Amino acid sequence: MNRLIVWKFALAAAVTFAALSAICAIAVTISPDATVAFFNNWFHGLDLKLLVPPGGKPVTAGQVISGVISASVVGFVGGAILASCYNLFSRTSER
Repeated sequence: MNRLIVWKFALAAAVTFAALSAICAIAVTISPDATVAFFNNWFHGLDLKLLVPPGGKPVTAGQVISGVISASVVGFVGGAILASCYNLFSRTSER
């Protein structure tokens, strides 16, 4: 089996998570109610509307930037762990 290059896979995951975070921020900015309704379907009955600040306070640039950065870090670490586990498990299955 082919081994994954851990840092390249981790970087790809980081870019993916950052893009998803940015897309989500854009969606919340354009249509917060529709975005919350969309994600409510993912959480099996949890009411995400309770997380919206009173008065529908808009998303700030600082929140978007910190969200993209933190999503990138989580994506990188998660991608590195995933690629490392894949390499480890594919090596042991060849024996």
